[in-house]
Amino acid sequence: PGSTAEVAAVIRACASAGVPVVPQGGNTGLVGASVPHDGEVVLSLRRLDTIESVDPVERTLAAGAGVTLAAAQSAASSVGLMLGIDLAARESATLGGIVATNAGGLRVVRHGPTRAQLAGAEAVLAEGSVLRRWSGLIKDNVGYDLVGLLAGSEGTLGVVTRVLMRLVSPPTRVHVALVGVASLDAAAEVLSGVRQAGLTIEAAEFFDSEGLALVRSHL
Repeated sequence: PGSTAEVAAVIRACASAGVPVVPQGGNTGLVGASVPHDGEVVLSLRRLDTIESVDPVERTLAAGAGVTLAAAQSAASSVGLMLGIDLAARESATLGGIVATNAGGLRVVRHGPTRAQLAGAEAVLAEGSVLRRWSGLIKDNVGYDLVGLLAGSEGTLGVVTRVLMRLVSPPTRVHVALVGVASLDAAAEVLSGVRQAGLTIEAAEFFDSEGLALVRSHL
């Protein structure tokens, strides 16, 4: 499908026929959640790849679920802002999948998971109806947080077709440090010490010696 209406038509047809559906975005997940295994219809959202708008005043980006993270990052950068989400799979991971899995990524320590950066969403529910919550306001306390429920629902509540993401200001200066520590607890102490020193942590990753040896064996 190439639009929310076409997604809804597919969902209605499958619901009528009693056929289960497996939505797929960029297929970058490693947990098997989007892998069909028993005759399901695979619903690819890759054609929903339009960036509708980038608003530097409201600091939001509106886009289809099939837009890659790299494309969204580039669009935000064009107006001097950035998306507070970053993944190693940015070239192929899509916004719909990122929302559906409530992805964290490298910048989760600074900006929180995807749910914290989702201002609005459009989704097709199981019987084919369309749910749309598209306010963009930070102070939006009306009714249930339906957008927040969609984030991390893994397609069980609906198929995300469009998203409205919040944008943030990029840091003016960035310093990168590679710190050797003896344990995961020690790594947490390093992060805590950096914060207590009044510095902002933009991103953090942890890897152990076994993981490094595995990568080196291939590269």
